[in-house]
Amino acid sequence: MSSPSRRAAARLTVVACATTVAIGLGACTGEQAPVSGTRGTVSADAARTVPTVADLAPQAWAAARTDAVTRLLRDRVGAADRGDEAGWLAPLGGASVTSLRTTQSAVFARMRAMQAGDLEVTGVREVTEPVAAPRGTQVEWDVRASFTYRLRGFDRGARTFDLDLTFRADPAHPGDLAITASAPSDRPQPWDLAGLVVRRSATALALVVGTPSRVAEVVARARTAASRVAAVWGDSRPAVWVSPATDADAARLLGRSADDLRGVAAATDGPLTPGQPAGADRIVLVPGAWTSLRPDGRDVVMTHELTHVTVRASTTRAVPVWLSEGFAELVAYDPIDLPEATVVAPALERVRTSGLPAALPADADFEPGTQTLAAAYGLSLLALRTLADRYGTQAVVRLYRAAAGGLVEPTDRVDDREGAVDDALRSTVGTTRAALVQQWQARLRGLVR
Repeated sequence: MSSPSRRAAARLTVVACATTVAIGLGACTGEQAPVSGTRGTVSADAARTVPTVADLAPQAWAAARTDAVTRLLRDRVGAADRGDEAGWLAPLGGASVTSLRTTQSAVFARMRAMQAGDLEVTGVREVTEPVAAPRGTQVEWDVRASFTYRLRGFDRGARTFDLDLTFRADPAHPGDLAITASAPSDRPQPWDLAGLVVRRSATALALVVGTPSRVAEVVARARTAASRVAAVWGDSRPAVWVSPATDADAARLLGRSADDLRGVAAATDGPLTPGQPAGADRIVLVPGAWTSLRPDGRDVVMTHELTHVTVRASTTRAVPVWLSEGFAELVAYDPIDLPEATVVAPALERVRTSGLPAALPADADFEPGTQTLAAAYGLSLLALRTLADRYGTQAVVRLYRAAAGGLVEPTDRVDDREGAVDDALRSTVGTTRAALVQQWQARLRGLVR
């Protein structure tokens, strides 16, 4: 789906598989800069005695600052693209320059290992202004800068990130400035993770913080997931896997709270543009829930998420969540030998307490924190298995591709995803939603007896 999946699947994976959130992530570390107010290196008393900060008028001084910052940042990302570490570090200064250079040198090395490239500055906005100061006195101000980049060999689209930066300069010489602090404005990028190990293959870029055995496991399970997805969909998308050391790091990477990720084993994250396939997804493993699973449960989680990434990269329209999550579950559990009643236990419990559902799960049933979430995954899987058992798995693939292509005859609704599914049911397998629901309900009755 175009939003991440969250899974709860009995003893094998009593976890959610993620809710996809299209985000732009931040990067780099250092001294944390404030985001509002006024900064400076002189006292307020001194500032009151100074009639002007320089010979430049205030508006001209502000424009000169922005131009100088933009030029410096363009030069700096150009150095990163060229692999020029000296150029990357050259603008750093200030009282904490030694620690800042150490941190930024490590960031540079991780960016190079990941093969981050095509870096561009897309925006510069001041969030604090420098105070007035005598000539010859350096002043500081804070900037939020926006960037784009791609991971070479994996990203077909650009990712975005923002940095909060502190600059220092003499107003009389605004072009002679230094960066004295750098921090993500909201969320870190994987290259901000200390201890990051990078492993690259044709099908996976594994970005892992952990022991050598953890690195090897993620690489091996990514390979397994790729083969399982390709066996059903026809191919699998080369994917970027991020395995941080802690749940807190995973939450920051995803821009979520720790509570949002409780019980979540993995999340697919990436930007989506309407009418275009996804091109820069990341799969973030949440270590607490992921490591609590049995080995085959970990494979299920990773196959589920890679299904989302592969489908998002080869379709252009969103489908209802019951179809996207049910299909990811269908692919993930296909090679797993478990009783169906075990896999969908939360769904069966809901049927026992609330009766047979009259309709397929609604998108709202998949919202994080809802009481319907765990059951919705099982109910969706059963709907897809009902179709696969009757018409074949490849017919389900054709149905999904058709539904993700939009309506044959547009309705008055701008985004009629359910209508597109109804069209696809008729055109690919010759059935209707009403017939599917009846067959699905019969399957549920058989399981709850």
